[in-house]
Amino acid sequence: MVSFPTTVLVADDGSPESDRAVDAAAQLVRATNSSLSLVHVRSLSPTVIGFPPTPAYTERLREEGLALVERRTADLSAAGVELEHAEVRLGKRIETTVTGTAAELGVGLLVVGARGGTPGQRYLLGDLSVHLVREARCSVLVVHTEDYRSAHRSPPDGRHQDQDQDQEPEHR
Repeated sequence: MVSFPTTVLVADDGSPESDRAVDAAAQLVRATNSSLSLVHVRSLSPTVIGFPPTPAYTERLREEGLALVERRTADLSAAGVELEHAEVRLGKRIETTVTGTAAELGVGLLVVGARGGTPGQRYLLGDLSVHLVREARCSVLVVHTEDYRSAHRSPPDGRHQDQDQDQEPEHR
């Protein structure tokens, strides 16, 4: 029998999607008596015009991240969940930094929020949650927004929205 991971890491960027991921992670650790850690990662990629970020910009990113982590820590504590570990990391590739943190902490489950978006947006901008699922060495729980779920939900009869209503669904 496989037991539930005892250590959970939630990746938090402060977005509404991360709010849902943090809530889901908190519910999971309460239900399973697991420990919860949180990481906030900001990208240090060169700017659009190709210059590396300035020290002042880097410090601002770190301060904003620390404020988010402090706010999350207080919110989780009020909900009865204490963080075992919380930190801000700055890196060139967010997915590599998140998976590296998960590996360093030895977590069994990584929880992330998904923005969804159109297939074109995901293609052009990349889909962080897909990268994390591919690269992480632990299980990954991707928490979708209600908008994403309703846009990708099949009707009760099993037909997809693009299927002709007179056509029977294929079963294999």
